[in-house]
Amino acid sequence: MNKRALLIAPLALLAACATPKVAVNPRADFSTIKRVAVLPFAGKNGELAADLMTQSLVAQGADVVERQRLTEVMKEQSLSNSSAFDPATAKQLGRLLGVDALFVGTVAESTPQASYLVSNSDKPIVTSVTQVGNSYMYSEGSVAGMPNSQLLSTTASVSLISRMVDVKTGSILWSASMAYEGFDISSAMSGITDAFISSLTPIWSGLYKTK
Repeated sequence: MNKRALLIAPLALLAACATPKVAVNPRADFSTIKRVAVLPFAGKNGELAADLMTQSLVAQGADVVERQRLTEVMKEQSLSNSSAFDPATAKQLGRLLGVDALFVGTVAESTPQASYLVSNSDKPIVTSVTQVGNSYMYSEGSVAGMPNSQLLSTTASVSLISRMVDVKTGSILWSASMAYEGFDISSAMSGITDAFISSLTPIWSGLYKTK
């Protein structure tokens, strides 16, 4: 059986139940946010997380600065990723890039998919899906030329934290965190960033409202 077919049921259930933990500044005026930029996330695979956050924003109609342009400006101004959290620096970036808000974040966890070769002459090949720790383990089937063996794999797990910061005031407008699993790091992160942006659609006019 195809390994993805084996995971359809458990991952579909996970996707249905998984939602980000969101906090919104009650004084925030999202109507003033027209254009945004996404800074590299701190932590392992932070660049990938920022790229996928950008993709999720664009898919929902946001006006986002090209990340290469952001990188060029930060290098020209000798700004590091960490210094961009400073309110004064955020204001400077807002002026240089023509943006109203910045998305910043952290990759709190990034555990890749892993595979294991298991051989046992006394027991049949395992075909059921069971949960191991915080990941699902599934069988990819038998290994050619190796009787009574199988290849087992675990899902990738990711935890992201993100904030939307007003460049004029340095205030946090929106904050969210979420843990998620996928077939690989990219799909797990994409699931989170899509959920993040979906949480913004009811309150930010810069995004398309899904019917």
